[in-house]
Amino acid sequence: MINLQSNYPVLAEQEAAWPALLRDGVERFGADALWLPAFGGSVANRELAAAWLGVGAERTWICTSGHHGTMAALLAAGLAGKTIAVEELTYPWFVRQAQMLGMQVVAVAMDAEGLLPEALREVCERSGVAAVYTMPTQHNPTGATAGEARRMAVVAVAREFGLTIIEDGAYGFLEEEEPPRYAELAAERTFYVESLSKRAVPGLRTCLLVAPERLGEQTALALRVMTSGSSTLLASMGCAMAADGTLASLMAAKRVEGARRQAAARELLEGLEVSAGSNAWHLWVGLPEGLGPVEIEKRCEEKGVLVTGGNWFAAPGTVAPRAVRLGLGGEVERERAMEGVRRFVAVVRG
Repeated sequence: MINLQSNYPVLAEQEAAWPALLRDGVERFGADALWLPAFGGSVANRELAAAWLGVGAERTWICTSGHHGTMAALLAAGLAGKTIAVEELTYPWFVRQAQMLGMQVVAVAMDAEGLLPEALREVCERSGVAAVYTMPTQHNPTGATAGEARRMAVVAVAREFGLTIIEDGAYGFLEEEEPPRYAELAAERTFYVESLSKRAVPGLRTCLLVAPERLGEQTALALRVMTSGSSTLLASMGCAMAADGTLASLMAAKRVEGARRQAAARELLEGLEVSAGSNAWHLWVGLPEGLGPVEIEKRCEEKGVLVTGGNWFAAPGTVAPRAVRLGLGGEVERERAMEGVRRFVAVVRG
């Protein structure tokens, strides 16, 4: 099967480099990794992560993954059993996390910049919303990025209704000039989640979580009750990569490769409606009249390629869009990913 479902960008050269990085990590950090790690990360790693993120170390925590970070945010903010707003198209596994905490998830309309502030206000007035989860840069699945003015309008609504903001930065690194984050614009109420799985490699299993300073104790407690600590070895490797420039170089290379893959895919998809962020490794592709995402997903699988139907991303109460997401990061070899796009096009065009 050609995998256009997964979207963890890995460069071909990383497969060869990863074992050497691991060996170096064991030599540098192996002795420290023998012991139970500090809950929320060691002081040294938190300081390195904070410097990378440009925030205070007192707001910065180390998690095991992006999922771990978002769950910690939900717990630390005391959101279990409450109502949270999400974009009408959103990351499906966050929805599952919220639902497992007994939360009601409500959809908010969006446009080419993502979350619509007035739609968020309407939902808050109607549903008693306590928080909003958003992916404002390189939104998954549409690729939308909110400009600074849009973000400030969302912040105004969040402050008006006392909302906690959970900002998912999974794909933000693909935007070379990322607008100011909510963690900067509304530091008093924002949790920012930056996973290194896509920036570096999936196996690094390290996430950097920025929390409101006033919720520091609750964040530490949330991390402690979910796990006895993330891997000191992997976290130290990730933070060292951030500090010495390795991570920045990787991100730059992935932006270049993402642009190449996207350009090649768009040529193959000519005539279909496509949206994607700059340098993005995933594309949101509209389907012609008469074709549905569930049907196309099944037919593509029969042709040896896995794609993700738009139904997976529809928030509760939202009609599933007639679209699919093509992830170009599930295959290390670019040509194999393009062969998957060709098969998808052949299925769509009959």
